[in-house]
Amino acid sequence: MKIHILRILSFIFLIFLTLSFIIPLGKNIQLDQSSIEFPYYFLVLGRDENIESSTRTDVIILGGIDKGKIIFLPIPRDLLISIDQTERRINSVYEIYGIDRLKEEVEKLSGVQISDYIIFDYSIFKSIGDLFAPIDIYIESDMSYSDYHQNLHIDFKKGYNKLNGEELLYYVRYRDAAGDLGRMERQKNAVLALLNEVKSAGINKLLEAVNIGLSDTVNSFEIKDLLFLYNQVKNAQMEFISFPYLIKDSYVVVDESKISQIQYKLKTFEAYSDQSNDKSKILITKNFSSKLYNFYTYVFDVWKKPGYQIKVLDETFDGLSDQYSYVFFRNVEKETKEKIKADLKETFGTNFIEIEDKYKYFQLIDFISENLIDPTGYDAVVVLNERW
Repeated sequence: MKIHILRILSFIFLIFLTLSFIIPLGKNIQLDQSSIEFPYYFLVLGRDENIESSTRTDVIILGGIDKGKIIFLPIPRDLLISIDQTERRINSVYEIYGIDRLKEEVEKLSGVQISDYIIFDYSIFKSIGDLFAPIDIYIESDMSYSDYHQNLHIDFKKGYNKLNGEELLYYVRYRDAAGDLGRMERQKNAVLALLNEVKSAGINKLLEAVNIGLSDTVNSFEIKDLLFLYNQVKNAQMEFISFPYLIKDSYVVVDESKISQIQYKLKTFEAYSDQSNDKSKILITKNFSSKLYNFYTYVFDVWKKPGYQIKVLDETFDGLSDQYSYVFFRNVEKETKEKIKADLKETFGTNFIEIEDKYKYFQLIDFISENLIDPTGYDAVVVLNERW
């Protein structure tokens, strides 16, 4: 069973990309004038007509906004539900019954009321990509693939590449040995690159992007509401939660023992009580070379803080200055981030510079991957300087 998480971020980002396009046009609009009430929930639906000509929604994500947070709940496309005493996969509901019935079924599963929806086709990457091309993308390893049935031909080399819209679409659809994790990481990279182009775009491109974002989608949003939502979420913390399911007789079904926990999370935007003691996962490596002591032994000798799962990579990363120590965070809440930074400082006796440069980030991820470690499994990656 595949949840098709590989497509999730591409469709979600288009919501916020569209918001980013629209906001420069609304500087004189009162952003506090909206009928939207919080918590606010919306549905993101995606389909790739280049692969399936049907209108089945193979990406179904429930989004929620409240308390300075955005929560996303991806729903398995093959989830079995009962409609009119007939069992169907949830990705067929939109095609057979329409958007209102699909909203109703998702509301039953989640326990919340959905206000709006947006439906994307995967090919919008090409349209947006062509508009802002060339798009700078760092490709972590050579990419080569041909699928004559889909007329898909990819031949990218490792390093920095400048991609047009069609090449960007190929990049995010590419499949490799990393599977869903690899495609999800590439989609994040594409999102980051596009948003970087948006920041420096002129008004004409922004207007054209608005037209693409609104005309190439099916949605129920009002522009004034998008403006209002943008003002609410531009500094929000984003979080993904997992839908509880079981495989029963080769079918994907709801795990009834855990669905109430998901509903609680969606309604309150607070962590589950049984997750409060989860350990933060930290990967620690270094940006210096030394033969005087064992780095692995040193880290575990000095680390005394409880509530962490530590992994040490005793290799030297030379992509950052050896004058400082660094930390990179992946999808952690502000409170957790501040706690990790405080514990790092107390343990090693130095401040840590947070990595925000996208090129340095790509280099660090490439370095970790080359050492056969999956960087997506860690809340923070630490690059330690010798002068702690």
